[in-house]
Amino acid sequence: MMQPLVSIVIVTWNGRELLRRFLPSVLAQDGPREIILVDNASTDGTPEFVRDNFPEVQLIRNARNDGTAEGSNVGARVAHGDLLFFLSNDMELEPGVVRRLSSHFAADPMVGVCTLKMRRITAEGHRLDLLDSVGGDVDVFGMPHARGIHETDHGQWDTPQEVFFSFGGALMIRRTLFEQIGGYDAAYFTLADDIDLCWRVRLLGYRVLVEPAAVLYHRVSATLDTPAFPRSFRRFLSERNTLRTLLKNYSMLALLWVLPLDLFLVVCESLFFLLCGHVRLACASPRAVAWNIRHIGETLAERRRIQSMRKAGDDEILRHMLKGSQKLRMLWHYFRVRAGGQKSEWDGYFGAERRR
Repeated sequence: MMQPLVSIVIVTWNGRELLRRFLPSVLAQDGPREIILVDNASTDGTPEFVRDNFPEVQLIRNARNDGTAEGSNVGARVAHGDLLFFLSNDMELEPGVVRRLSSHFAADPMVGVCTLKMRRITAEGHRLDLLDSVGGDVDVFGMPHARGIHETDHGQWDTPQEVFFSFGGALMIRRTLFEQIGGYDAAYFTLADDIDLCWRVRLLGYRVLVEPAAVLYHRVSATLDTPAFPRSFRRFLSERNTLRTLLKNYSMLALLWVLPLDLFLVVCESLFFLLCGHVRLACASPRAVAWNIRHIGETLAERRRIQSMRKAGDDEILRHMLKGSQKLRMLWHYFRVRAGGQKSEWDGYFGAERRR
């Protein structure tokens, strides 16, 4: 059977050095593929570097930084492949990744999205056995959890299985399905856009799979964990986009009980950050709610479009979600570990190390 053409879409912003290190592993992938690089108005010479060193890469230069969501849409619009593979610029792929992922789409017509196993790689380029994710889960409030995160990889996640969503850093999707659901929501800019996309895929009855035999190495937060994206701004984007996801994708009946509980958690989280002295973090969630109130008209318009197409009920969606609140689980772990005088893996979320 002929392998389908895969369009690999990479969105970058000031990522010249990342591309220097990681792009060769993308070019080394076997099978029919095209590589499209969308540059979001970089100022570090990225376009010139790619043009001079990787002439086989199709380069698209945006006039401004529209974020990864719209940048991905721009790349998809010029793609020719039957499958779209959205990839971050800080990923080093093992051989055979594209081939292994694409095989699932031929084997099962109801596979809509496929992702892979992510391990960590250091800034110096040392590959680690530390897992970054093996697909993702969400709770009923849209809060994500990366399967296997912070675990040493002993093969415990090596069975292909269904997950709720694929992280956008390595997400393969049928092109026709991507177009049918309307692509990424450009209003998101970045963060939680992958959850929203996969949720809409699920609403049409398609499945999201993870193939652990396909492996890449992720240089975590190489773009987002910079002065250009302070933690308070990242928290604002995450909370803003998550709330918009709930408003668009749940049925009205589900929203009647999910939304009040979610807003209660938002208030509690803001008070927690305020009491801890993290004023900017405390303001992030109220700002996110205010944004959604101001943009409720366009959100409801998107909601009508999405709900008119849905084939799967909320009972099917909820069946694949985590029970309870992921934030409360994280907070309990944070307090328990910090009480023992140790660092928690959630220090970065609850602001224990840096106040910004």
